[in-house]
Amino acid sequence: MRNGPIDFRPVAATDIRVVADTHFRDRDLPGEAERRDRFLRFLDSLAPGTFLVLLGDIFDFYFEYRSVVSRRYLDIYEALDRCRGRRVDVHFLGGNHDHWVGSFFTHDLGITVHHEEIRIAAQGRKLVLAHGDLVMPRDYGYKMLKSVIRNRAVIGASRWIHPDLLDAIARGVAHGSRQYFSVPQEKRARAVEGHAWQSFFARGNDAFVMGHVHYPMHVTRDGHEFMIVGDWLEHFTYGRLSNGRLRLETTRS
Repeated sequence: MRNGPIDFRPVAATDIRVVADTHFRDRDLPGEAERRDRFLRFLDSLAPGTFLVLLGDIFDFYFEYRSVVSRRYLDIYEALDRCRGRRVDVHFLGGNHDHWVGSFFTHDLGITVHHEEIRIAAQGRKLVLAHGDLVMPRDYGYKMLKSVIRNRAVIGASRWIHPDLLDAIARGVAHGSRQYFSVPQEKRARAVEGHAWQSFFARGNDAFVMGHVHYPMHVTRDGHEFMIVGDWLEHFTYGRLSNGRLRLETTRS
């Protein structure tokens, strides 16, 4: 993340929603259809003019080839396309599982794709939104891995791997990631919170919103707000800004 003053994109929307860490996989896995249908109902409930931020790890793995996308998420693609039809302004910032989106998202689905943190000025507030994988304190191993998996040459070479083989490799990596997240998430969230006031509000923003940790948290201190929006594996929470007020909400089952 950059330090010092930064520009904030003006957003006129009166309703801003932020979702992260749904980690959708195969629909026929236990509990997956129920989770996914809950997400589809959420998308279909968004009113015209809503500003929706998908803040990473929406998919447990997504890698877009020039002419191939995963059929695993067809119902989600269709729901996102319906959002466009209702004039919902959808923004996507990839996480450590789904950074590799391309023209299918931007051209075919009409989604604005971001590759760095999202900075918006809305409802009298200034917010910085990030997936959160790059702000974890002392997570040096992942930061080294990130420099490899987001390298353009590595991404280009990966497109020469058959999609089914690359998917199998990614499943193995994702399994290791789930073991990593089997540790108590509240402890990790508290560690990030302690780090937040040292660095997250140095750029003129009054709120910092992230995902990645999976544990929903909303803390206000010294005129600043720090939020982890939670996940859709256990908590089914999301962040919402309306009437200038930032809060955590839970989706209906």
